[in-house]
Order: sequence, then C-alpha cells, then structure tokens
Amino acid sequence: MIADAHLFPEPEPHPGRERLLSFLRDLTGEEPGYLWVLGDLFEFWFEYRSVIPDGYHRILQALRDLTDSGWCVHFLPGNHDAWAGERFRRITGSEIHDRKYVKTEMNGLDVLLSHGDALGRGDLGYKLLLRPIIRSPLSRVLFYLLHPDLSAPLARSFSGTSRRFLRKDCEGLPAGLASWAQSMLSDVDLVVTAHTHVPMLRRLPDGCHLSLGDWLKSFSYALLQKGELQLYVDGRLSDSCCLDYREEEGAES
Repeated sequence: MIADAHLFPEPEPHPGRERLLSFLRDLTGEEPGYLWVLGDLFEFWFEYRSVIPDGYHRILQALRDLTDSGWCVHFLPGNHDAWAGERFRRITGSEIHDRKYVKTEMNGLDVLLSHGDALGRGDLGYKLLLRPIIRSPLSRVLFYLLHPDLSAPLARSFSGTSRRFLRKDCEGLPAGLASWAQSMLSDVDLVVTAHTHVPMLRRLPDGCHLSLGDWLKSFSYALLQKGELQLYVDGRLSDSCCLDYREEEGAES
C-alpha cells in the first residue's frame, strides 16, 4: 500500500520519483499480488478525451508493466487526482474506486481503505467549500472546456500541498480523522488512511489504524501478509503488528 507521491510532471525535479519507480519495478519482478494506491499519486491529474497530462509517462508505464505482470492495482483517487477516470484505468490496467472509502477482504482480514480527506470532525472549510468543487461533475465539465495549455498551469497554481509538506515536518494525525478511524474499527480489523503524510501504526482496542506516509519525505509503504502488517519508512521496517486472520493464500501491499 502506498499513497501521496504528489508526482510533479517531468522534467521538474521530485524527491521521490526515482525511488517510487524503482519500487514499482521491483514489484514487477516478484510474485504477483495486490497493490493499493490510496490517492494523490499525482500533484495534479485531469483527463481529456484525446490527451493526458504531460510528464507522467514513466509512472504510467511502470503501473502498466505491473498489471501486465499479473499484479492487481487498485487506485483510490485523492483530492489532487480526483478526476482520474477511464483513460487512467485503460492506460495502467488499474481498477479505480471513486468512493470515500472501500471495504474489502485482505489475507482473511476485513479492511477499510480511504484517502482520508474530509473524514471525521473538523476542516469545515475544505468539506463545505473546496471538496464539493473538486469532486463536482460541473467543475469537471467547466475545466474540460479549457485548453490543456491553460488548464494545467491553472491547476498547479492552486496545488501547493506537496511544497508545504517539503518545507515543514509532518504533524500528528488530525483528531477528527483519528477518531473516525477508531470508530470504523467496530466493523473491520484494519483501517488504512493517507492524506496526512504521517507514517504511523496505531494499535487500538478493536484493531489497527495504519496511516500511510508519502513519497516526498518518508518514502513509506506497507505490506500485509498472513495477518502481519509491516510499515516501512525510508526503506527500513519502522513498525509492525499482528492481526487475527483467516488462513488463505496471497499478500497485499
């Protein structure tokens, strides 16, 4: 499981691009499994009928190579790539889940996955104003009317999340999101969120909450296999926990 790469279009420098590409290439050479990408893979993404954002061909090809090798790639759009759609699915072979969260079974565990924006209490400005605009079909139509040479710079000018995270240390989890994740553990064994760029594994009375980090500073990913959840940060095992599971084949990453 990975999230929040916030890839800039090439050739603009990005601190985690090469590491992420190497990570995906390494997966291609391993036994196929399931890769979940929990949003904000791109700093900005928009699809026209005949063109896609320039500067992302290598990451798109890496995902295509992964699915061609037998991996199942699941993508939950974040607030920066909420408009990922049919062209992204067709180019990469990924399955897109355009929902706030997804409940599924992994390795015999009931798991809930979400990008994590607008969940829990707080952040009313984003929930009431910005998120409805980002997710609105009308906004998509209006943006589509702009020429790509105009739309891409306009979108980038409003998209400064990654640069803000690069300029400061990651803060703790928002109280609203942490409380929401804990409440959802009444129905599942594991909750996985992203968005905050904070790599953290929380052990709670009813299960675990995994907060994925990013590929800007923490370069983190998580592996779930036979009930053991492992969180890797900057290439090293950072934390792990064991969950009760029902025996079955396969692994999730």
